[in-house]
Amino acid sequence: MVIKNSKSLLNKNSNDSDILGIFETVNTELFQSLESSQNSSKPFLVSSGGTTSRAAADKHWILDLRKNYRKISFDPDEKHVEIEAGVTMGELSSFLKKFNRSFPIGLSGKTGMGYILTGGISPLSRTRGLAIDQIMEIQGFWGNGKEFHLCRPTTEKESSFEWKALCGAGIFLGIITKLTLKTQPLRPLLSWTANLTCSQLSECIDQAESWPTSLSFQWIYGENIFAHAIGEVKNTEEESILINLLERLPFSRNRIINKFNDMNSLPNLSLGNNISNNSNHSEVLGLLGPALQSRNRQVLKTLKNLINKRPNKSCYIASQQLGGATHLNNLETSFIHRNAIWKPWINGSWEPHDQSKRKRSLEWMKECWSDLEFSSPGVHLAQIHPHLEWHDKELSSAFKDWLPKLKEMKVIYDPRNILPPLEYITN
Repeated sequence: MVIKNSKSLLNKNSNDSDILGIFETVNTELFQSLESSQNSSKPFLVSSGGTTSRAAADKHWILDLRKNYRKISFDPDEKHVEIEAGVTMGELSSFLKKFNRSFPIGLSGKTGMGYILTGGISPLSRTRGLAIDQIMEIQGFWGNGKEFHLCRPTTEKESSFEWKALCGAGIFLGIITKLTLKTQPLRPLLSWTANLTCSQLSECIDQAESWPTSLSFQWIYGENIFAHAIGEVKNTEEESILINLLERLPFSRNRIINKFNDMNSLPNLSLGNNISNNSNHSEVLGLLGPALQSRNRQVLKTLKNLINKRPNKSCYIASQQLGGATHLNNLETSFIHRNAIWKPWINGSWEPHDQSKRKRSLEWMKECWSDLEFSSPGVHLAQIHPHLEWHDKELSSAFKDWLPKLKEMKVIYDPRNILPPLEYITN
């Protein structure tokens, strides 16, 4: 059933768009309607959390999974959780808390299944691995309309291109409606937050790169620099070790060390930064790179210069730490940058419907990407940009030698290109 203009998405770009219509169920009618549509505006867009700029777009159809795909169930024997595509990460975390279990959600509980399917980098990833590493089963429909139900390979012999593609690049090939995920014990979290100077941020990064994997560091550089370290507490002895490490970190003001029960309770990373304008449109570009080490000061100097050039106060650069379990890749996925230690991301923002300001913000984002590429050569496609000219470059940087095989699979599993393209297509 098609619904016209009945959406309320978290991303302002998407929510302000003039869509063709909304589907709320994946069925035969959906694929028949898309096949018979004479409108050339593709791809068909899928919304699970509604937080990305491509949850909807002008003159596009969207599939809104948030109403009819809400089921969550827990298997107490296997300690697995089964979720449908309309469940947000915050809802997943709250549900698992009842069973004293957890899942490595990201910095925001508002994201949907797209967080998992694009890789899923969490403050807990250094001990737990990426969100895609927790997937045990995937169910959904290929772009050609055929159903699939794949189980996690247990040996290299069982591994398949289909599994590898769906774990990290599935949004280009199919509509995922259900996942079965591993869960972990729910443990308390230590939280350190503070405002920093640029030189203090450099010192914090130096220290964080030698931390145990149970501790991770995040920062956001906007009107000022706000940092957040998060540690998972397994026992009293480890808690003392982590607190000792946190107390060594430099800070300029507002330092707070607290203990929380779960990820949903943690303070927002943007706290203390005057960057939030909920009415603004925005784009986000995620990068990936190794430890900074001797390049630390050079990178911070570059960052300071870029922040000084930002077109408005809602633009910022941030980063979060990987390592440890994220480096393990026993069974291949489409997240190929397994050696990454840092994920910087660039947020460009502008006033709605102001094309000149949009252009300036996107140009600033491209300048940031160019200037930071020496330290962060990879891309994390937490958000995709098939509507922007840099889409080919982001795909190449995200998938590298794996991209040609993905394109071969695209021809088989999404022959009509109803899903986001693996190339930039001008309108």
